[in-house]
Amino acid sequence: MDLQLQPKRLCLPTAFAMALDMPVADLLVAVGHDGSDIIFPGVAEPLCRRSIHIQELIDIALARGFAVTPIELFPTLVPAADSPLKHTVAYRHGNWRRFADTIAQSRGVIDGAGRHCGHAVAYDHGRIFDPQGFAYDYARRTCEAHHFYTRCAWRIDRREIHP
Repeated sequence: MDLQLQPKRLCLPTAFAMALDMPVADLLVAVGHDGSDIIFPGVAEPLCRRSIHIQELIDIALARGFAVTPIELFPTLVPAADSPLKHTVAYRHGNWRRFADTIAQSRGVIDGAGRHCGHAVAYDHGRIFDPQGFAYDYARRTCEAHHFYTRCAWRIDRREIHP
């Protein structure tokens, strides 16, 4: 995986481009827009911008022969969509261990929170490729030292296509 720098604060598509081994410019052409339209006037930058939804990026991955599987760090159960009640799933060997094992054993994108808004990075078998220009080995504390707080890993795996 090669580190690419994000254009115009577009970390999520840049992370997907890295994980799919394609230039981010080509990925943006495939999406059909660059996410820069203002759709929430009155909201501060960059949150006022349309951006690019992860579902748009999943479609590109599927078209290129890859499956995308979310691995949430802290999945929750709720009795109904509008319920304030929730229960976090706790894994026997620990949620952080499960998450770190996923990062060590696969390739994909991690989304979470950055300093001021959401952020995403690419990962490849334990190595983080941050579209802001950093590459480092995955560890919770290392991510947090870069002001990145992980939420979900999106594994990107070659899928078998059956006729």
